[in-house]
Amino acid sequence: MLLISPDRDLKHQVHACLSTAGITTTTLTTVRSSEEGLVAGARIRPRLVILDDSTTDLDGPGLLRALRQNDPAALIVYLTVFHSLELERTVRQSGVLYYTEKPPDSSLLVKLLAAVFAPLLQQAAVSPRSQLTRPR
Repeated sequence: MLLISPDRDLKHQVHACLSTAGITTTTLTTVRSSEEGLVAGARIRPRLVILDDSTTDLDGPGLLRALRQNDPAALIVYLTVFHSLELERTVRQSGVLYYTEKPPDSSLLVKLLAAVFAPLLQQAAVSPRSQLTRPR
């Protein structure tokens, strides 16, 4: 799992949500910039990306398009502080799993994480870390 955000509070919230969902927090890779997110995404091929559009080095929809181009199968949660109907329409047309304003509702985030990762963790006899990334 990959979190692209400069927001420390969001990082702590995601860690807490992972713990609540029963998922080890070592499965989370956090980067602060769009460029680092693209590099990390290509390297680890996460099943889920949480994209905070407050990264300043590339606009959110641009980063979303780049992530989609690099890995069309990744599930993406898009968080924004700049909500508009136009942005929401653009993001949803890109096929995100979930779009919401920051800060996200923790109970909904826990449910989303559990829905995405619980089946994988229950089915496999391998470590959770390997289940949360996809083979190349």
